Amino acid sequence: MSSEKTAEALPEHGVTAWSQLIGHDRLQSWLAAAIGSHRFSGSFLLVGTPGVGKRTVAKLIAKTLLCEKSPPETMEPCGKCEGCIQVEAGTHPDVVTVAKPKDKSSIPIKLLIGEEDARMQSGFCRDVRIKPLRGQRKVAILQDADFLQKEAANSLLKTLEEPPPGTVVLVIGTNEQKQLPTIRSRCRILRLGPLSVDDTVRLIRTAHQIEAGEDAIRGAVEMAGGDVHAAVRLLTSQSDHLRQSLTKQFESPHPDPMLINRIISSHVGQAGKEARLRREAMRDAFSIAMQFYRQRLRQQAFASLFDQATLARLDRSVRALQEVDRNANQATLIECYATDIAAATTGDPGGSE
Repeated sequence: MSSEKTAEALPEHGVTAWSQLIGHDRLQSWLAAAIGSHRFSGSFLLVGTPGVGKRTVAKLIAKTLLCEKSPPETMEPCGKCEGCIQVEAGTHPDVVTVAKPKDKSSIPIKLLIGEEDARMQSGFCRDVRIKPLRGQRKVAILQDADFLQKEAANSLLKTLEEPPPGTVVLVIGTNEQKQLPTIRSRCRILRLGPLSVDDTVRLIRTAHQIEAGEDAIRGAVEMAGGDVHAAVRLLTSQSDHLRQSLTKQFESPHPDPMLINRIISSHVGQAGKEARLRREAMRDAFSIAMQFYRQRLRQQAFASLFDQATLARLDRSVRALQEVDRNANQATLIECYATDIAAATTGDPGGSE
């Protein structure tokens, strides 16, 4: 039973069995032991960088627990029974899901506990407490936990602390530090560590069908800081154009702030009007800058040189990424960034060449 389908179902990427999951061997071993000893119940916080496989793991857990042919302890859901098929399709009545709507900046509290004038008559917390319809177990998946406001997070506390017997609640976020302490304290944390470079290359090629060369993929992964989704975006032809245009300015002895502004603003404009997509486009531009200035610092270090301007520009690019995450005004951020890069300043008071 879904608490109002306002977001996409769990992305599949073709992974239908644990044997197909790329990386996370230690987590798989822990889950196998916990499920095999019938100790897997309660609330869990799954954290890891974007694209690392959190939602895929959640889907596999649901299949494992709700398969109608293979016992959970085998960790081999059949994939053919009605239970597996419904989990795969996102229609299983005993899988409760909720996520941030695309047009919202946070998860509305009504998706968790219902409308203001009818609390607990609908929503995630109410659906979690309804008895399973097909079997003895239930799986509740709360995606996008990074976007929980305090009031919404507090509405979850009783559900996380005391889920019904046989119910597993999976809260999905990118970083445990982004969750309120009250959420963290009520969940067991399951960390999906960063994939090895080889595994990331394989994931991008198999799951995202990217045909780029290995060096290009490795460079995109480094540029994206391990964020698989960002790496995939950086491998598009549109990002190639962005990289070439920005690199031309960064290599100039005197970068033109108006051109840098125009290049980044144009790229952000092409992303559309949705705030999330525009923020992603800005992150891509600043990630390209970080990669450029990191490489330049390495080259200077090998030559026993040091350029304070390069360090200042790298620091400014890092700060720009942080400002994107703090929802700074986009036009102002791009304009200030372009000016600071041209002047080789960090953007901090007194931070300059």
